[in-house]
Amino acid sequence: MDLSGILLAGGKSKRFGLNKIKIMSDRVPLIADQVIKLCFFCDEIIISSSRENQDFIRTTLEKIKDYGRMMKIPDRMQIPPLKIVLDENIITEDPTGIGPLAGIYTGLKRSGNDKCLIIASDMPFISYRLLKLLIDTIEENPETDSVIVRNKKGIEALCGIYSKNYIKIIEESIKRGVYKISKILDSLEVGWIDSKRLREEKIDIYNFFNINSRNDIEKFVRIYNKGVNGYGTDYFSSGPGKKWEDNFYRGAGKGIKEKEL
Repeated sequence: MDLSGILLAGGKSKRFGLNKIKIMSDRVPLIADQVIKLCFFCDEIIISSSRENQDFIRTTLEKIKDYGRMMKIPDRMQIPPLKIVLDENIITEDPTGIGPLAGIYTGLKRSGNDKCLIIASDMPFISYRLLKLLIDTIEENPETDSVIVRNKKGIEALCGIYSKNYIKIIEESIKRGVYKISKILDSLEVGWIDSKRLREEKIDIYNFFNINSRNDIEKFVRIYNKGVNGYGTDYFSSGPGKKWEDNFYRGAGKGIKEKEL
């Protein structure tokens, strides 16, 4: 299935006075990490940005191959076309007022494929296993309009697959002043992934960790350096690349890169 990747990177992070897209680990911006994860599955990647973030994002994308080498990503992995788009809001001049719904709306409108894999820029522990499960689910049920995780924590709407059929529904929702993503999902057919399926696929709760405070930044760095749930892969290279692979491929098994690239 052809997929567009949409990375939501338009937030201002006013809550703790720091722009989250500029968070770095081992000299690699978190936003570059997320772009590279999408490269494994998507034939185009759209970064939905605010005006204030677009210069930093553009500079990061210009160096994406360098970041990939730092993370020990195989050179044969193709970087698909990357495109920055500014968040749209059909009712006000400031799209940041409606939150991530603006990014989803804009990304879907600008995507070249019907189905889009959407992730937030502030979810650093999204794993290969989770992204693969989302894609496997939509391929098994191509008639569904979205694939979303619903666990004990709630609906994880910022890491899922959406079809372009949501464009009109989101537009109408914005006009009504309803900006909560969970309110628009059931308007179309949703393929829900529940906690039981997550356990079966060995997908841990860290996949849904997001950075919302300075304490979360400290927690992210601590977990990233230690590894999630003790996962370690002594057959990978040492240094930043090893830590990245330990976290992204956790539980996926040796040799997964060779099979999928």
